[in-house]
Amino acid sequence: MRAVTDFCNTWWREAIRFFSDWRLVGMLLVVPLLYTLLLGELYSQHRVKEVATVIQDNDRTPLSRQLVQAADATETFRIVGSVTDLQEFREMNWKGEAAVCLVIPQGLQRDVTVGKPARVLAVVDGSNMIIANATTRAITEVVQTFSAGVSLRKWTARGVPLSHTYAYAVPIEVGLRLWYNPTFNYTHFLLIGLVGTIIQQVVLLVVALAWAKEHEEGTLAELRRLIRHPLAAALGKLLFYLMISATMSLALLAIAIGRYGVPMRGDAGVLLTATLLFLVGLVGLGMFLSSLTLSQLLSTQVLMLVALPSFLLSGFTWPLFAMPVWIQSLARILPLTHYLAVVRKTVTNGASWSPNLGEVQWLFGFAVVGVGLQLLSVWWRLRAQPVTEEETGEDYAAAARTEYAPHQA
Repeated sequence: MRAVTDFCNTWWREAIRFFSDWRLVGMLLVVPLLYTLLLGELYSQHRVKEVATVIQDNDRTPLSRQLVQAADATETFRIVGSVTDLQEFREMNWKGEAAVCLVIPQGLQRDVTVGKPARVLAVVDGSNMIIANATTRAITEVVQTFSAGVSLRKWTARGVPLSHTYAYAVPIEVGLRLWYNPTFNYTHFLLIGLVGTIIQQVVLLVVALAWAKEHEEGTLAELRRLIRHPLAAALGKLLFYLMISATMSLALLAIAIGRYGVPMRGDAGVLLTATLLFLVGLVGLGMFLSSLTLSQLLSTQVLMLVALPSFLLSGFTWPLFAMPVWIQSLARILPLTHYLAVVRKTVTNGASWSPNLGEVQWLFGFAVVGVGLQLLSVWWRLRAQPVTEEETGEDYAAAARTEYAPHQA
């Protein structure tokens, strides 16, 4: 009986302690529910639809126009325009305006009419395997269905019995050309995006923990005695963590490209510039968030909860256009979305400055905001620390020497 009482008392005590801590309630009950709803909405369309597609129609006949209409009638494709050559399609692809190009050769209608083999070409952006899988399967189904219908009408009009028309059918063949990842290499598809996510989480976590440690250990007063102005301390912290983060980021990118063979097809200067701006913003943001929590444990909890949704919402795996509109708006606020867009276009797709200009400009704005928030948080915390008159002026250098002088035997 005593054991049952102890059990009930312990259970009741833990319940009171748990529900009195809003952080534990949120992490165990609220956050998982929100994550499940968010991810459920993210994949609510079940499959990729309305992939932006352009047409290179070299035949310009009624048959080619019917083929285009058949593709546009499906849920998978959304015809957004026409191009004159594949270079024009490549530039649209770099800008995110098209992922598929259907090339209709000259003489398609003539060859089908006289019974010669006919062939169309589908050029697909293979850097995103989800888009590539969906579109290659769909374009094959569209062309095969269309060609079967053409053959059926043709031979039936010539008096061939319906049961014999399939023997005379000359299907239109589909040639598939996958750009950037023709072998469906999963490493090329996913690794570089995960590297970007690792960079974000590590930088945010390290900076936040370092700043929170200053608060927990009460060393802000010590730092205040060593500096003339809080903004100087803010810039010193920013540049130090930026140097460390940049070294780590370059090492990770070098491993992905050099060790695991992820192709570097674009301008390395674009990637390095975007990485630098991304890191500046992350350092500032991490320090600002930490100044709000003032706890290493709470900072860790908050930042770890950011890891999963930020990568899934970035559009690196599941494309942005296949998400609900409100999730697309949320995803475009996240800095990782814009950084991974630059990473994909430069590393995998071979883009240079022009297609990445909008993303780089966004990252520049993120860096400016991050630095501003970091300067504000450091200035705010250090200004609150008392400093005596004796610790200013000429005594500043002496105090600094005393703090960091090596211990004498």
